[in-house]
Amino acid sequence: MKNLYTCFLLFFVVATQAQTPFQRVYTILNTKCQNSTCHSATALDASALLRFDGDKDAVHAALFNVPATNASSVAKSEKLVKQQHPYYSFLLRKVAGASFDADLALDANEGLLMTDTGGQQLSNKEIEFIRQWITFGAKKTYSGNEPQPNWGLVNQFYDSLAANGINRFLPKPPKPAAGTGIQLRMGPIFLPITGEIEQEYCQQQEVNFPSLPEVYQIDGFMNQQSHHFLLFKYIDTAAAKNSNASNVNNLSKVTIVGNTSFDGDKDLTASWQNDANLVLPTGTALFWDKKTVLDMNYHIKNFNASFVLPCDFYFNVYYKTRSASTIEMKSQLSQKIAIFLPTGVSTSTYPDPANGFLQGTKYLWMVAGHTHEWGTSFDLYQKNTQGVTGTDKIYDGAGLETNNGSYYDNSLGYWDWHHPPIEYWPNLFPIDFGGNHNAGIVSKATYNNTTGSFLGFSTQTNGEMQLWYYMYTDMPLSTSTAINDNNSKGIHFEVMPNPMNNNGKLVYTLEKAAKVESSILDVTGKLVANMSSETESEGMHEIAIGNREKLASGIYFAKLSIDGIVYTKKFIVTE
Repeated sequence: MKNLYTCFLLFFVVATQAQTPFQRVYTILNTKCQNSTCHSATALDASALLRFDGDKDAVHAALFNVPATNASSVAKSEKLVKQQHPYYSFLLRKVAGASFDADLALDANEGLLMTDTGGQQLSNKEIEFIRQWITFGAKKTYSGNEPQPNWGLVNQFYDSLAANGINRFLPKPPKPAAGTGIQLRMGPIFLPITGEIEQEYCQQQEVNFPSLPEVYQIDGFMNQQSHHFLLFKYIDTAAAKNSNASNVNNLSKVTIVGNTSFDGDKDLTASWQNDANLVLPTGTALFWDKKTVLDMNYHIKNFNASFVLPCDFYFNVYYKTRSASTIEMKSQLSQKIAIFLPTGVSTSTYPDPANGFLQGTKYLWMVAGHTHEWGTSFDLYQKNTQGVTGTDKIYDGAGLETNNGSYYDNSLGYWDWHHPPIEYWPNLFPIDFGGNHNAGIVSKATYNNTTGSFLGFSTQTNGEMQLWYYMYTDMPLSTSTAINDNNSKGIHFEVMPNPMNNNGKLVYTLEKAAKVESSILDVTGKLVANMSSETESEGMHEIAIGNREKLASGIYFAKLSIDGIVYTKKFIVTE
């Protein structure tokens, strides 16, 4: 009998360990939260939709991307389980609460924490695994090579925490004051002690603003073991759902061939290689949409590899209502993919790919370079309109040479690939881009390959990179981008850019709240597309013209009706 019991226990342990991620979540909810005091089919509290006493398919269907109905959750655009968004998932807050994470606190509209029949809350391991499951897409099934939550890593981490009392979570930074900004987070993502100790992921994050915003500051906070964090913005919400975005349904693991950090119709917004406050020059801002979908690219490595590492990136986004006089700050990420480094010391020169498509003068605010551990120097030079690389160094990888009023952060006197310097020009630095490869920026990097064999390009640190990133405006700070005199009153309406190629926007300001309807007509007056119909608040607004309209080259008219008064603007679409 004892042997029979031992065999049964062993079978139970193995079967439990072999559970798929959602089977484990389902078992936790069905055994601990499916009771008369919690969430059976007869639960009648404010979260009665949270029911766990059906089969796995029924429970998943009842939770997955189902809108939450209590007033607090509706105000935060929450769902019962919002894939990839644990902090916008009502289920996680109901099982976790403030004792697990201050950001998961319940308010008076949301009932009490879920407890089992004995009044006990779920264990931290169980809560963490539910958080991980939601982060990794909250899927019912995962394919064999798809990123998914790992119960073993969660176990190891919390067992270590219980044994030595060392909490290795990144401390949560203070949030912006109410009404001035929001705090967003990617993580935690757990890295193992052995095996795949270096990983890179992309994850979508939806943000809803109370009005059309201009973002003037982003403060980033990351684990010291983190490698980099890139923040992209999808061109519109439709692009975020498009099939060419690899992380629509789950975190996407970045690979050299297949999923990259550049999949999808998106633009780079900002970049971090360590903690930094991105405070834009007065009069400039990042232009985000009222509903913005961000794409977060996080490259992390467990350099110590002596404990399971939970990696987090927090960023505080400060914004205000968009002003017509604000200058848009743009970003460019450039890199050389064809890297083949012989053993020993070698130098690689590479023209900025943006030299071929940026037009005219651009005004640089900041620039930063990047290699992996075999890089020994990294500089950027200006290329003149005759196609000649000059001797003027606009970025010094040692953080020593300054020019045109610039200064450096992380200036060490030598190239450190872990913490490369960032050069800033507070008053912006003009660079001529010819648009035909005959002007712009050229990168020059030196490497010392001590591996004994050739090195090629890699997103991970077992290979090399030659990458740089800069932020710029299309005009100097002394020039106003206002559509109208900022002191005047009334309705102001433009189509930007004009002419446009595939994508553009209608931009208008309202003196007061009004009913707005917009549409696009062809040159004959035929309706091509209805854009919007809704009541808008006072201030500046934008309506994107994108892939959904599929405008062929030609002449069109944008029609804007504001409280019944019609305005039109002619614009041109080029091939």
